[in-house]
Amino acid sequence: MKREFLKAFELSDDAIDLIMAENGRDIEKFKTELGELDGLKAQLEDTEQQLQCFKEMDIEGIKKAADDWKAKAEKAQADSAAEISALRFDHALSGALAKAKAKNAKVVKALLNMDNLRLENGEIVGLNEQLSQIKLDNDYLFEGDGGAVSIVKPTRGGQFKSITKEDFSKMTYMEKYKLKTEQPDIYRVLSGK
Repeated sequence: MKREFLKAFELSDDAIDLIMAENGRDIEKFKTELGELDGLKAQLEDTEQQLQCFKEMDIEGIKKAADDWKAKAEKAQADSAAEISALRFDHALSGALAKAKAKNAKVVKALLNMDNLRLENGEIVGLNEQLSQIKLDNDYLFEGDGGAVSIVKPTRGGQFKSITKEDFSKMTYMEKYKLKTEQPDIYRVLSGK
């Protein structure tokens, strides 16, 4: 609205000023409302775009991917639990073989039937029975208690001689060499080689 339009009604300058001030406030209010309306339109357009994105999403694919990840996580957890269990078993077995004075734990492990062994409360169940049989069949795989080992070959007087590990440690190089060449099994037991 213009001042000339109001002067045509023969209004006083004070009345025209009041009407123009009120009209200015109405225009500003309208501009504010128009700005809010533009903001709402922009929000509506954004919302419609988001809805369109959601419509285009493959919800079943997302669910399947989530299920796949869940299965992978469960498998990884089971694998790590099995690995930890195997490590605990191996550690307990190595400790038990060291306690049994096995000279070479790998060799003794190769002779064990692992299917018949299990770990319970930090102990290997079924190991003692198997170790007893292995010691009977292959006593050279275990350190002895320093007991006597009989040499099959008789001495000059026709008597058999017994040698302990202590006697072996006091033998000269030549005596050890002779024992190694004549009685390799006994040499292996005494020397641990």
